[in-house]
Amino acid sequence: MQRKTFTSSTPLPAGSPVAVQVGNRFFTSGIVSDRTGGLESESHRVFQLIAELFRNAGISSADVVRTRIWHTSPDTAEAEAMLRVVHGVIFSHPGPALTIVQVEQLPGGVEVSVELEAIAGSGESSTKFESDIDSSSSSAVLVGGELWTSALRGDRSGDHAAQMVQAVEDAKGLMKHAGVGPGDVVSTRHFMRHDVQFEAGPPEWLEFKKPSIPTSAGIAVSGVGEQGHTVAFEMEGVTDSAVGRTNLRTDRAFEVDHNYCRAVLVDGGDVIYVAGTTSIVVDEIVQHPFEVGPQVADTLKIIRWAITELGFEWDDLAQTRTYVVGGDAEIVEAITSLESSLPHKQVANTVVGVPVLGRPEVVVEIKARAVKARR
Repeated sequence: MQRKTFTSSTPLPAGSPVAVQVGNRFFTSGIVSDRTGGLESESHRVFQLIAELFRNAGISSADVVRTRIWHTSPDTAEAEAMLRVVHGVIFSHPGPALTIVQVEQLPGGVEVSVELEAIAGSGESSTKFESDIDSSSSSAVLVGGELWTSALRGDRSGDHAAQMVQAVEDAKGLMKHAGVGPGDVVSTRHFMRHDVQFEAGPPEWLEFKKPSIPTSAGIAVSGVGEQGHTVAFEMEGVTDSAVGRTNLRTDRAFEVDHNYCRAVLVDGGDVIYVAGTTSIVVDEIVQHPFEVGPQVADTLKIIRWAITELGFEWDDLAQTRTYVVGGDAEIVEAITSLESSLPHKQVANTVVGVPVLGRPEVVVEIKARAVKARR
Protein backbone atom coordinates (compact mmCIF):
# COMPACT_ATOMS: atom_id res chain seq x y z
CA MET A 1 0.00 0.00 0.00
CA GLN A 2 2.73 2.45 -0.92
CA ARG A 3 1.75 6.05 -1.72
CA LYS A 4 2.76 7.83 -4.91
CA THR A 5 2.00 11.32 -6.13
CA PHE A 6 2.12 12.64 -9.69
CA THR A 7 2.84 16.22 -10.70
CA SER A 8 1.48 18.30 -13.56
CA SER A 9 2.85 21.10 -15.71
CA THR A 10 -0.47 22.85 -15.13
CA PRO A 11 -0.64 24.51 -11.68
CA LEU A 12 -3.43 23.04 -9.58
CA PRO A 13 -5.27 24.57 -6.62
CA ALA A 14 -3.57 24.45 -3.21
CA GLY A 15 -0.38 23.02 -4.69
CA SER A 16 -2.15 19.70 -5.12
CA PRO A 17 -0.57 16.84 -7.06
CA VAL A 18 -2.39 15.95 -10.26
CA ALA A 19 -2.96 12.46 -8.85
CA VAL A 20 -2.41 10.34 -5.77
CA GLN A 21 -2.05 6.57 -5.78
CA VAL A 22 -2.18 4.46 -2.63
CA GLY A 23 -1.75 0.79 -3.44
CA ASN A 24 -4.07 0.17 -6.37
CA ARG A 25 -6.36 3.15 -5.60
CA PHE A 26 -5.82 6.12 -7.87
CA PHE A 27 -7.43 9.56 -7.46
CA THR A 28 -6.90 12.68 -9.55
CA SER A 29 -7.37 16.28 -8.62
CA GLY A 30 -9.72 18.35 -10.72
CA ILE A 31 -7.68 18.48 -13.93
CA VAL A 32 -7.99 21.65 -16.01
CA SER A 33 -6.67 22.75 -19.37
CA ASP A 34 -3.43 24.67 -19.70
CA ARG A 35 -4.96 26.47 -22.70
CA THR A 36 -8.07 28.60 -22.89
CA GLY A 37 -10.47 28.56 -25.81
CA GLY A 38 -13.93 27.59 -24.67
CA LEU A 39 -15.58 24.51 -23.26
CA GLU A 40 -15.06 22.14 -26.18
CA SER A 41 -11.43 23.09 -26.73
CA GLU A 42 -10.65 22.89 -23.02
CA SER A 43 -12.42 19.53 -22.73
CA HIS A 44 -10.34 17.95 -25.48
CA ARG A 45 -7.16 19.32 -23.92
CA VAL A 46 -8.07 18.07 -20.43
CA PHE A 47 -8.58 14.55 -21.72
CA GLN A 48 -5.26 14.77 -23.60
CA LEU A 49 -3.61 15.63 -20.28
CA ILE A 50 -5.44 12.72 -18.64
CA ALA A 51 -4.18 10.32 -21.33
CA GLU A 52 -0.62 11.55 -20.67
CA LEU A 53 -1.13 11.09 -16.94
CA PHE A 54 -2.33 7.52 -17.45
CA ARG A 55 0.77 6.71 -19.49
CA ASN A 56 3.07 8.17 -16.82
CA ALA A 57 1.24 6.41 -14.00
CA GLY A 58 0.83 3.05 -15.72
CA ILE A 59 -2.95 3.28 -15.45
CA SER A 60 -5.23 1.95 -18.20
CA SER A 61 -8.36 3.87 -19.13
CA ALA A 62 -10.17 0.56 -18.52
CA ASP A 63 -9.14 0.83 -14.85
CA VAL A 64 -11.19 4.01 -14.34
CA VAL A 65 -14.29 3.41 -12.21
CA ARG A 66 -15.65 6.95 -12.10
CA THR A 67 -15.34 10.17 -14.10
CA ARG A 68 -16.79 13.37 -12.69
CA ILE A 69 -16.92 16.43 -14.95
CA TRP A 70 -17.60 19.96 -13.69
CA HIS A 71 -18.42 22.70 -16.20
CA THR A 72 -19.64 26.30 -16.17
CA SER A 73 -21.50 26.46 -19.48
CA PRO A 74 -24.90 28.17 -19.15
CA ASP A 75 -26.44 25.68 -21.60
CA THR A 76 -26.39 22.50 -19.54
CA ALA A 77 -28.03 20.26 -22.15
CA GLU A 78 -25.73 21.29 -25.00
CA ALA A 79 -22.65 21.15 -22.77
CA GLU A 80 -23.52 17.72 -21.43
CA ALA A 81 -24.12 16.33 -24.93
CA MET A 82 -20.71 17.57 -26.07
CA LEU A 83 -18.92 16.35 -22.94
CA ARG A 84 -20.44 12.90 -23.28
CA VAL A 85 -19.15 12.69 -26.85
CA VAL A 86 -15.63 13.75 -25.79
CA HIS A 87 -15.73 11.21 -22.95
CA GLY A 88 -16.77 8.56 -25.46
CA VAL A 89 -13.71 9.27 -27.60
CA ILE A 90 -11.27 8.80 -24.72
CA PHE A 91 -12.78 5.70 -23.10
CA SER A 92 -13.49 2.36 -24.68
CA HIS A 93 -16.96 0.85 -24.38
CA PRO A 94 -18.08 -0.09 -21.76
CA GLY A 95 -16.63 2.74 -19.71
CA PRO A 96 -16.68 4.09 -16.16
CA ALA A 97 -19.50 5.60 -14.14
CA LEU A 98 -20.01 9.19 -15.28
CA THR A 99 -21.32 12.32 -13.57
CA ILE A 100 -21.61 15.72 -15.29
CA VAL A 101 -22.55 18.76 -13.21
CA GLN A 102 -22.86 22.47 -14.01
CA VAL A 103 -21.32 24.66 -11.32
CA GLU A 104 -21.13 28.38 -10.72
CA GLN A 105 -17.38 28.84 -11.10
CA LEU A 106 -14.08 27.00 -11.38
CA PRO A 107 -10.64 28.17 -10.22
CA GLY A 108 -8.89 30.51 -12.64
CA GLY A 109 -12.01 31.00 -14.72
CA VAL A 110 -11.63 27.73 -16.64
CA GLU A 111 -14.78 26.23 -18.12
CA VAL A 112 -14.24 22.56 -17.31
CA SER A 113 -12.54 20.45 -14.66
CA VAL A 114 -12.37 16.64 -14.64
CA GLU A 115 -11.60 14.29 -11.77
CA LEU A 116 -11.28 10.52 -11.97
CA GLU A 117 -10.99 7.51 -9.72
CA ALA A 118 -9.38 4.26 -10.83
CA ILE A 119 -8.47 0.87 -9.43
CA ALA A 120 -5.18 -0.06 -11.05
CA GLY A 121 -5.26 -3.39 -12.86
CA SER A 122 -9.03 -3.78 -12.55
CA GLY A 123 -9.95 -3.30 -16.20
CA GLU A 124 -10.32 -6.96 -17.09
CA SER A 125 -12.01 -8.03 -13.86
CA SER A 126 -14.54 -5.19 -13.51
CA THR A 127 -18.23 -5.65 -14.23
CA LYS A 128 -20.11 -2.77 -15.83
CA PHE A 129 -23.87 -2.33 -15.83
CA GLU A 130 -26.19 -0.57 -18.28
CA SER A 131 -23.47 0.84 -20.50
CA ASP A 132 -24.00 3.70 -22.95
CA ILE A 133 -22.11 3.38 -26.24
CA ASP A 134 -22.09 7.05 -27.24
CA SER A 135 -20.42 8.27 -24.03
CA SER A 136 -18.53 5.06 -23.22
CA SER A 137 -19.93 5.17 -19.70
CA SER A 138 -21.84 2.79 -17.45
CA SER A 139 -24.57 3.29 -14.89
CA ALA A 140 -22.48 1.34 -12.40
CA VAL A 141 -19.09 -0.35 -12.09
CA LEU A 142 -18.28 -3.27 -9.78
CA VAL A 143 -14.70 -4.14 -8.83
CA GLY A 144 -13.86 -6.69 -6.15
CA GLY A 145 -17.15 -6.18 -4.35
CA GLU A 146 -17.07 -2.37 -4.54
CA LEU A 147 -19.75 -0.55 -6.50
CA TRP A 148 -19.69 2.95 -7.99
CA THR A 149 -22.72 4.46 -9.73
CA SER A 150 -23.06 7.26 -12.23
CA ALA A 151 -25.19 10.27 -11.33
CA LEU A 152 -28.68 8.77 -11.55
CA ARG A 153 -31.54 11.06 -12.57
CA GLY A 154 -35.28 10.65 -12.67
CA ASP A 155 -37.65 11.58 -15.48
CA ARG A 156 -37.42 15.36 -15.85
CA SER A 157 -41.18 15.62 -16.28
CA GLY A 158 -41.59 14.75 -12.58
CA ASP A 159 -41.17 17.11 -9.65
CA HIS A 160 -38.08 17.26 -7.47
CA ALA A 161 -39.20 14.58 -4.99
CA ALA A 162 -40.35 12.23 -7.77
CA GLN A 163 -36.99 12.54 -9.52
CA MET A 164 -35.14 11.72 -6.31
CA VAL A 165 -37.36 8.71 -5.65
CA GLN A 166 -36.76 7.39 -9.18
CA ALA A 167 -32.98 7.87 -8.84
CA VAL A 168 -33.04 5.94 -5.57
CA GLU A 169 -35.07 3.13 -7.17
CA ASP A 170 -32.55 2.97 -10.02
CA ALA A 171 -29.75 2.73 -7.46
CA LYS A 172 -31.55 -0.15 -5.73
CA GLY A 173 -31.84 -1.97 -9.05
CA LEU A 174 -28.14 -1.59 -9.77
CA MET A 175 -27.29 -2.73 -6.24
CA LYS A 176 -29.41 -5.85 -6.68
CA HIS A 177 -27.63 -6.75 -9.92
CA ALA A 178 -24.25 -6.20 -8.26
CA GLY A 179 -25.04 -8.14 -5.08
CA VAL A 180 -24.83 -5.05 -2.87
CA GLY A 181 -27.36 -5.21 -0.04
CA PRO A 182 -29.36 -2.38 1.58
CA GLY A 183 -26.92 -2.26 4.50
CA ASP A 184 -23.85 -2.22 2.26
CA VAL A 185 -24.05 1.44 1.12
CA VAL A 186 -21.01 3.35 2.38
CA SER A 187 -21.23 6.74 0.69
CA THR A 188 -23.87 8.85 -1.05
CA ARG A 189 -24.18 12.32 -2.53
CA HIS A 190 -26.81 14.20 -4.46
CA PHE A 191 -26.44 17.32 -6.55
CA MET A 192 -29.52 19.54 -6.53
CA ARG A 193 -30.39 22.44 -8.75
CA HIS A 194 -30.08 25.32 -6.30
CA ASP A 195 -33.51 26.82 -6.96
CA VAL A 196 -35.41 23.63 -6.05
CA GLN A 197 -33.71 22.32 -2.92
CA PHE A 198 -35.55 20.33 -0.32
CA GLU A 199 -34.58 20.21 3.33
CA ALA A 200 -35.06 16.62 4.45
CA GLY A 201 -35.71 14.87 1.16
CA PRO A 202 -38.63 12.56 0.39
CA PRO A 203 -39.28 9.73 2.89
CA GLU A 204 -38.02 7.18 0.36
CA TRP A 205 -34.60 8.88 0.42
CA LEU A 206 -34.38 8.68 4.21
CA GLU A 207 -35.53 5.04 4.10
CA PHE A 208 -32.84 4.21 1.53
CA LYS A 209 -30.12 5.36 3.95
CA LYS A 210 -31.63 3.84 7.09
CA PRO A 211 -30.26 0.27 6.79
CA SER A 212 -26.66 1.41 6.30
CA ILE A 213 -26.37 4.97 7.76
CA PRO A 214 -23.79 5.90 5.08
CA THR A 215 -21.93 9.14 4.62
CA SER A 216 -23.90 11.72 2.68
CA ALA A 217 -23.63 15.10 0.97
CA GLY A 218 -26.26 17.30 -0.63
CA ILE A 219 -24.74 19.97 -2.86
CA ALA A 220 -26.67 22.79 -4.52
CA VAL A 221 -25.34 23.38 -8.02
CA SER A 222 -26.31 25.34 -11.11
CA GLY A 223 -27.55 22.41 -13.19
CA VAL A 224 -27.66 18.63 -13.40
CA GLY A 225 -28.68 17.94 -16.98
CA GLU A 226 -31.37 18.97 -19.39
CA GLN A 227 -34.05 21.52 -18.63
CA GLY A 228 -36.36 20.03 -16.01
CA HIS A 229 -33.74 17.85 -14.33
CA THR A 230 -33.42 18.91 -10.70
CA VAL A 231 -31.36 16.26 -8.93
CA ALA A 232 -28.65 13.69 -9.67
CA PHE A 233 -27.70 10.96 -7.18
CA GLU A 234 -24.58 8.80 -6.95
CA MET A 235 -23.39 6.26 -4.39
CA GLU A 236 -20.75 3.73 -3.46
CA GLY A 237 -21.33 0.37 -1.83
CA VAL A 238 -19.21 -2.53 -0.57
CA THR A 239 -20.69 -6.03 -0.63
CA ASP A 240 -21.20 -7.66 2.77
CA SER A 241 -20.04 -4.53 4.60
CA ALA A 242 -23.24 -4.51 6.66
CA VAL A 243 -21.84 -7.28 8.85
CA GLY A 244 -18.70 -5.41 9.86
CA ARG A 245 -18.22 -1.65 9.73
CA THR A 246 -17.90 1.42 11.90
CA ASN A 247 -20.30 4.32 11.28
CA LEU A 248 -18.80 7.29 13.11
CA ARG A 249 -21.08 10.12 14.15
CA THR A 250 -20.46 13.44 15.80
CA ASP A 251 -22.92 14.66 18.45
CA ARG A 252 -25.05 16.54 15.91
CA ALA A 253 -28.73 15.58 15.98
CA PHE A 254 -28.88 16.50 12.28
CA GLU A 255 -26.97 13.33 11.39
CA VAL A 256 -29.42 11.15 13.31
CA ASP A 257 -32.47 12.89 11.85
CA HIS A 258 -31.19 12.43 8.29
CA ASN A 259 -29.90 8.83 8.60
CA TYR A 260 -26.26 9.45 7.85
CA CYS A 261 -22.91 9.53 9.63
CA ARG A 262 -19.70 11.54 9.50
CA ALA A 263 -17.43 8.72 8.35
CA VAL A 264 -17.53 5.01 7.48
CA LEU A 265 -14.80 2.38 7.78
CA VAL A 266 -15.48 -1.18 6.62
CA ASP A 267 -13.83 -3.87 8.74
CA GLY A 268 -10.53 -4.86 7.17
CA GLY A 269 -10.86 -2.08 4.61
CA ASP A 270 -8.27 0.47 3.62
CA VAL A 271 -10.65 3.41 2.96
CA ILE A 272 -12.42 5.89 5.20
CA TYR A 273 -15.34 7.60 3.49
CA VAL A 274 -16.02 11.05 4.97
CA ALA A 275 -19.35 12.84 4.51
CA GLY A 276 -19.75 16.30 3.10
CA THR A 277 -18.53 18.30 6.08
CA THR A 278 -18.99 21.94 7.08
CA SER A 279 -17.91 24.04 10.04
CA ILE A 280 -21.21 23.29 11.86
CA VAL A 281 -20.77 21.82 15.35
CA VAL A 282 -23.09 20.61 18.13
CA ASP A 283 -26.35 22.58 18.54
CA GLU A 284 -26.08 23.45 14.83
CA ILE A 285 -23.69 26.33 15.49
CA VAL A 286 -21.81 27.56 12.41
CA GLN A 287 -18.25 28.43 13.25
CA HIS A 288 -17.01 31.61 11.54
CA PRO A 289 -20.23 32.34 9.60
CA PHE A 290 -19.69 33.69 6.07
CA GLU A 291 -15.85 33.44 6.41
CA VAL A 292 -14.28 31.21 3.77
CA GLY A 293 -10.73 30.71 5.03
CA PRO A 294 -11.63 30.01 8.67
CA GLN A 295 -14.43 27.65 7.60
CA VAL A 296 -11.95 25.65 5.50
CA ALA A 297 -9.68 25.31 8.54
CA ASP A 298 -12.54 24.40 10.90
CA THR A 299 -13.99 21.87 8.46
CA LEU A 300 -10.65 20.14 7.99
CA LYS A 301 -10.28 19.89 11.77
CA ILE A 302 -13.55 17.95 11.91
CA ILE A 303 -12.43 15.72 9.02
CA ARG A 304 -9.10 15.16 10.74
CA TRP A 305 -10.89 14.16 13.94
CA ALA A 306 -12.99 11.60 12.02
CA ILE A 307 -9.98 10.06 10.28
CA THR A 308 -7.87 9.75 13.42
CA GLU A 309 -10.84 8.58 15.51
CA LEU A 310 -11.14 5.61 13.15
CA GLY A 311 -7.47 4.72 13.58
CA PHE A 312 -5.92 6.28 10.49
CA GLU A 313 -3.41 9.13 10.40
CA TRP A 314 -3.89 12.59 8.92
CA ASP A 315 -1.28 11.79 6.28
CA ASP A 316 -3.60 9.03 5.05
CA LEU A 317 -5.90 11.70 3.61
CA ALA A 318 -5.89 10.99 -0.14
CA GLN A 319 -8.68 13.06 -1.72
CA THR A 320 -10.74 16.14 -0.94
CA ARG A 321 -13.42 17.99 -2.86
CA THR A 322 -14.09 21.54 -1.70
CA TYR A 323 -17.27 23.45 -2.52
CA VAL A 324 -17.07 27.23 -2.10
CA VAL A 325 -19.80 29.88 -2.25
CA GLY A 326 -18.66 33.09 -3.92
CA GLY A 327 -16.54 34.40 -6.78
CA ASP A 328 -12.85 34.49 -7.63
CA ALA A 329 -11.80 36.11 -4.34
CA GLU A 330 -13.57 33.47 -2.24
CA ILE A 331 -12.16 30.60 -4.30
CA VAL A 332 -8.64 32.03 -3.94
CA GLU A 333 -9.17 32.40 -0.19
CA ALA A 334 -10.31 28.77 0.05
CA ILE A 335 -7.33 27.56 -1.94
CA THR A 336 -4.93 29.53 0.27
CA SER A 337 -6.46 28.00 3.40
CA LEU A 338 -6.36 24.50 1.89
CA GLU A 339 -2.71 24.92 1.02
CA SER A 340 -1.85 25.73 4.64
CA SER A 341 -4.07 23.01 6.15
CA LEU A 342 -3.76 19.92 3.92
CA PRO A 343 -0.82 17.52 4.14
CA HIS A 344 1.63 19.29 1.81
CA LYS A 345 1.30 18.23 -1.84
CA GLN A 346 -0.05 14.84 -0.80
CA VAL A 347 -3.78 15.16 -1.43
CA ALA A 348 -5.72 15.07 -4.71
CA ASN A 349 -7.98 18.10 -4.47
CA THR A 350 -10.84 19.53 -6.52
CA VAL A 351 -12.26 23.01 -5.89
CA VAL A 352 -15.58 24.15 -7.35
CA GLY A 353 -17.68 27.26 -6.87
CA VAL A 354 -21.36 26.72 -6.05
CA PRO A 355 -24.26 29.18 -5.71
CA VAL A 356 -25.26 28.24 -2.15
CA LEU A 357 -24.78 25.57 0.50
CA GLY A 358 -27.19 24.23 3.13
CA ARG A 359 -27.41 27.46 5.11
CA PRO A 360 -26.62 31.04 4.02
CA GLU A 361 -23.82 31.45 6.59
CA VAL A 362 -22.15 28.21 5.46
CA VAL A 363 -19.78 29.01 2.59
CA VAL A 364 -17.53 25.92 2.52
CA GLU A 365 -18.23 22.18 2.39
CA ILE A 366 -15.56 19.49 2.00
CA LYS A 367 -15.93 15.80 1.19
CA ALA A 368 -12.92 13.55 1.76
CA ARG A 369 -11.45 10.08 1.63
CA ALA A 370 -8.48 8.61 3.42
CA VAL A 371 -6.62 5.50 2.32
CA LYS A 372 -4.26 3.61 4.61
CA ALA A 373 -0.71 3.66 3.29
CA ARG A 374 2.15 1.33 4.20
CA ARG A 375 4.67 2.99 6.51
